Parts: sequence; structure tokens; C-alpha cells
Amino acid sequence: MRWIILTLLACLAGRNPAAETPEHVAAGEKRRAEIPLGGDFHPNPQVPAFVVCGHGGRILVSRDDGRTWRQTLLGVTSGDHGVWATRTMTYGGGVFVVAVGWGAPTSWLASEDGVNWRHLSAGATVLPEGKGNPRIMPGTWGLAAGGGAMVGTGYMTMAATADLGKTLAPFSLWGLAKNDPRGKLQTHHLDPVYCGDASRRFLALGDNRSPQGPKFGHLFASDDLGKTWRWLEPRGLEACDSRGQMVCNGRLLLLTDRETALAWTSTDGGETWSGPQATGTQRATLSVVNGEFWLCGRVSRASTDGLNWRDLPKAVPEGQIIASDQGTLISLHPQRTHILRSTDGGQGWTEVHRYDPEPVQGGAQGLRDGAFGFLTR
Repeated sequence: MRWIILTLLACLAGRNPAAETPEHVAAGEKRRAEIPLGGDFHPNPQVPAFVVCGHGGRILVSRDDGRTWRQTLLGVTSGDHGVWATRTMTYGGGVFVVAVGWGAPTSWLASEDGVNWRHLSAGATVLPEGKGNPRIMPGTWGLAAGGGAMVGTGYMTMAATADLGKTLAPFSLWGLAKNDPRGKLQTHHLDPVYCGDASRRFLALGDNRSPQGPKFGHLFASDDLGKTWRWLEPRGLEACDSRGQMVCNGRLLLLTDRETALAWTSTDGGETWSGPQATGTQRATLSVVNGEFWLCGRVSRASTDGLNWRDLPKAVPEGQIIASDQGTLISLHPQRTHILRSTDGGQGWTEVHRYDPEPVQGGAQGLRDGAFGFLTR
């Protein structure tokens, strides 16, 4: 099976994931099958909410601007590789979507009310990875939403839906670069970004797994809401040779090199880039906060244009920052099993939720991703 091959590739890449026992895999598959198929979502987004997720399919929801939290789903405890490994989610069209499974069969779970979770897929489309099981999606490192579509990318295959799971459009990178002068295409850890409604373009940034070229590697573009992709030849990124992070604030793309504290910007959907520009911090997590770029690490910095950077309050914690429509901030980190909240722009923070994870090998049990959106009542 392909997922076994992908797990082995992850090991070869140095991840050295802890192997799941056959009993644990069986329990994970049983839990997957218990969750109903979707495709019949009727979102009526009215209630502002934060939704966050962590390994094992742990999903926490706050309907009161981050003050209190409720756990609405827990699948099967998992490390960072396995049937219920969880690291990405997105929000769009009144629906929150969480991907579970990495280095193993993957599913996309969705909810319009934050309480009842179903597979996003209606089951009408069975993807090649599923081998007859409509609940299986391509391995998913990242999810993004925009233009009425949901896009997921991870290894050499991806999928998209423009009708909230009624139908799915698969795409494979295998053979995409045949006879390309850059050599054989080898990539993974693909993370997608929506570039805004002006272009309606999705970009996906992946590692370079071949011996040649910069480590950050590969940039792919889709101009039909994730149905088809092409391998870009971006100009201006020659100095970026580490694993990158990329976000968009709706008009400007920002890519940072985690190791060198450098940043590049693009205004044409990733075709050309300006930079590098020093950010003043490295190994920091990149977020978009009220349209501004925030890099939060041991030193935290912010910029509106990717060129000029200012210090954030020293109290700003490391990790991902998510803002509500009221300006409230929450902070997550994969190494933390608690959520921090700020109502004064990051000057002060309060712990608003903490959970006790079950012991598991192969990955920290903190929160991996989150989003702000609007739930159906």
C-alpha cells in the first residue's frame, strides 16, 4: 500500500517516527469508520469561534472569544506519524476542516457547528489513495481555503473541493516534471496558501527531496482552485536554502527562511520575489494577525510590508497567533498543552485552557493548528 511506502520515506527523511502497533492502527481505522460521511453541509455562519486541533484528532472549540473551551472530538491518540496524527486545519465557506493522518491513511473531517464532525467527502468521489474507501484522502501536510474551495497538499498528490465535499478533484505531481531541465521532481511537506480573491490562486511550498537545488525546494501554483497545478520557476529566491514558511495577508505573500532570519515578498502570486530582508528573528512561527505578519519566537517581530520589522511585546509567546474579529489573540504551540489569550495586542497573556494528554510516543501532544471563523448556531 502507498501509505506504507510513504511512512518508510518519512523514516528515510530522518523523521524516525514511532511505529504504530497493528492494534493501534485497527483502533484508528475503526474510529475513522464510525464518523459519518458528509457532503451535505448547510452552513449558516453566525457565531464567531476559535477552533484548534492537535494530534489524535483532538479538537477544541471556543464560542466566547477564547474565554472558555470545549473539546468536541478526540479520535485515537497518536504521535506525529500515524492514522490520527493531526497537524493542519482551515476555515472557509462556513465550515472548519481538520486533516487527520500523516504517513498513514488520511481523512478530512469537517463541521459547520463545531460540535458534530463528519468526513468532508460525501463519498461520491473515491480517490486513488482510498482503494475503494471514500473516507481516504491524500496525505495532507497542509490545508487552505479560499475562493469557495478547499485544498489539501502533502506528498506528491493533492485534492481539492469547490462544493464542500460533494465532489473532489485529485491531482498527482508524478510525471509533472518529465523532461524538465531541473531534473526529477521529488518533494513533500507541501503546505498550501490562498493568495487572495484578486488572483484566486493557490500556492503550495514543498521541501526539495532531491540532492540538487535549495532545501526549501519547490513552489507550485494552481489557478483553477486546486484542480491542476504547475511547477513554478520563481525568480528571486536563490538565496533561500532552508525550509521555508509562507503566508499571505490577502494581497502580499511573505516567505521566511527559519534558519537565517531572512524574508522575501511577492506581489504577483509567487512568480517573482523581492529580498532577502532581515527580520531580526529566526526559528520563529509565522502568522498573519489582523493583516500584519507576525514572527513569534524567542524574539518576536512584526511587519506590514515584509521590509520594515518592529519588535513585538516581550510577553508575546512562541508559537502560532490567531486573532478574532474583536482583536482578541490566542497563542498555540506544539510543545504546549495549554492555550494563552490576550486582549491588549499581546502585552499581557492569560492561560484559558489546559488539558492532560495521554502518554504516546513519537511527537509532542500540544496544539498544532487553529483558525478563527463563524459557526452555525
